[in-house]
Amino acid sequence: MIEPFFKPVHAVVPVKVPRKSKMRLSHLLNAAERTSLTISMLINVLTALRRAESVASVTVVSADRGLRQLVEGCGASFLWENHHQGLNRALTYALRKIPGGNPILIIHADLPFLMAEEVDRLTMKAQRYPLTFVPSKDETGTNAIVMQSPNLIKLSFGRGSFGRHVMLAKKAKVRHESVRIYGIEFDVDDEQDLDKLIGWKSERENSQSRRWTLSMPTLRT
Repeated sequence: MIEPFFKPVHAVVPVKVPRKSKMRLSHLLNAAERTSLTISMLINVLTALRRAESVASVTVVSADRGLRQLVEGCGASFLWENHHQGLNRALTYALRKIPGGNPILIIHADLPFLMAEEVDRLTMKAQRYPLTFVPSKDETGTNAIVMQSPNLIKLSFGRGSFGRHVMLAKKAKVRHESVRIYGIEFDVDDEQDLDKLIGWKSERENSQSRRWTLSMPTLRT
């Protein structure tokens, strides 16, 4: 249950061109399989955001205009990143384009375990600070940021981003906190992550206890 007077967030989801994503898995998955995995995880994230009580609206920013129909079918707005190549430039561009007035949630698209309840838990906790970070499972990357107002710090996603974001917040003297939420921490970057994801699906393929939106590719041998 969302508290009275809570201000819902506008979520921004950056997405790489699917056929060029997850290159670290290219020894296991071909381009079509990586595309399928990327799109499946994106659908899971958009479904969780749509069901979250604390999310007012969602914008997906990507260089792949072919995603527009899928994104809009999931109840989100699509923003072509234009010529602002690179994750940080694309996100900065998106923040200039979306209407103001709501806190901003930036969240990655490759979170296969994300659930609406976890989104609500993060946004409720984030009310206490101007900036809230969720690190990746190894505490090196940043998988989500909640900003009570945009442009509190310069975005610095990429390898080692969690430490940089914390440093930038301290340098700007912006009060901040970090929270650990499993469905937001767990992204799919390497073979170990993929193995865990496939094992999770296998164990629950006959269970109806949790909605499963991923259609996993078949691994080649």
